[in-house]
Amino acid sequence: MTGNESPLPDGYADHLRSLTETIQALRGTLKADHTLSTDQRLFARRLLYLANEPITEAVRLLPEPAEEDDSVDDRPVGSTVEYAEAVTTIEQQLSWLLRSLRTEEPAAHHYDEAPTEKFTTALEYATVLRDILSSVPEDSPVLADREDINLDNVDPHVGGRGNGDGRWLEYQLERALGRWGYRAATRQHLYSMEIDVVARRREKQQQPSDWIVAQCKDWTDDPITPTALFRLCTVAFACRAVPVLCHTTELTPRTEKLARELEVRVLELPDLERAKLPAPQIAKPTMEFREWEPQYRAREHRGMFPLMFRSEPGKRFSYVPGFKPVGNDADYEPIEKDRDDDAHPAAGH
Repeated sequence: MTGNESPLPDGYADHLRSLTETIQALRGTLKADHTLSTDQRLFARRLLYLANEPITEAVRLLPEPAEEDDSVDDRPVGSTVEYAEAVTTIEQQLSWLLRSLRTEEPAAHHYDEAPTEKFTTALEYATVLRDILSSVPEDSPVLADREDINLDNVDPHVGGRGNGDGRWLEYQLERALGRWGYRAATRQHLYSMEIDVVARRREKQQQPSDWIVAQCKDWTDDPITPTALFRLCTVAFACRAVPVLCHTTELTPRTEKLARELEVRVLELPDLERAKLPAPQIAKPTMEFREWEPQYRAREHRGMFPLMFRSEPGKRFSYVPGFKPVGNDADYEPIEKDRDDDAHPAAGH
């Protein structure tokens, strides 16, 4: 291979784009399809997450394409897809990537697998969707001749799930926090209460999000009610940390409203693939069209402290003592600026 020769096959960018766009479209369809049973939706979304994770890792290992592909996918953004067509497309694109990648692929560096092995893992998880979605034929025409695909060890009922056991989701959040620059630990205790995940940012940014308390709800049914959110916020405020709710189910309308007003970061599985910790949601889209009434945001809507407390210093909504909210979104700034960069803003108070 010459110095100017790309290790990527021709058409790599086009096939990778088709793969990722199909995965995103299938995610959206699964989320909105209430004709599926709760278990079908949960396990299908989980398998899709487990398939996409090694794809992301493989893409990071491979070099960037020399030139951007000019082809454009005809599928509109946010469109729905047929399950059989989507699963087949994912299998086809992954099979193409496996066949076309050259043997001189980059070394795995600190990763434990080469890119082709990661694409193989993704293909195994994606193919098991055929067992979950009844509208998809069980036999895959794409994989009929592939002997390197082993589905025996692929199980959507991931270890660490079960009645009262949410270790799998806690582990996924712990991994994401590590990638976002945090030191994280699971199953910690605040007095007599167990905390699913706690985290501290390695390099402080002088923001309340330097400290995190998270609760994970890996449920197959039962929406999350305000009771669970109040417990999370109570524990987070006691720890002087930002509350994070990571879940695989749904929130009741009242819980959604409270999460916005209390600036709780609500994460679903796709959010764990983001490049950094997502900000809290502060407003909800309107159902109207071309209505120009004011868009009330969380801080404007949640009101103020009781009248008796308002005139007293320090009586403001804040996760961490030493910070004050700025603006109407979700920004904070330290009250005192002249101090050690790594010291807690409340030190000495």
